Amino acid sequence: MRPITVTGGPAAGPSSMIRLDEWADAPVAVQVSVQGAVAYTVQHSFDDPNDLINPVPVANMFWDVGLVPLAAQGAALPITFAMATAPLWMRLLMGAGTGTARMTVTQYNVVEG
Repeated sequence: MRPITVTGGPAAGPSSMIRLDEWADAPVAVQVSVQGAVAYTVQHSFDDPNDLINPVPVANMFWDVGLVPLAAQGAALPITFAMATAPLWMRLLMGAGTGTARMTVTQYNVVEG
């Protein structure tokens, strides 16, 4: 089990991306904690800018919410949930507000490099 944390600040826009381990088992546990007043959306992508055969540039990655519950889309409250499928990447999309949101993602049976 290896938790990965990313923090989104009060400015609108995406946080840094979290790379998940495609060899690890699903489900993926996600927890978002909030301080202050902020809106956020948890996003995921199966595109891979590091793919050796068909890389997708970061600027062209498709970010989706299909694996994320509605309560984590345009949210202002903390949430914990599990996703049955592990995407390759995750991030927080920060909306307007003056607070911060911190997302922690945990995978099980992670292959350590």
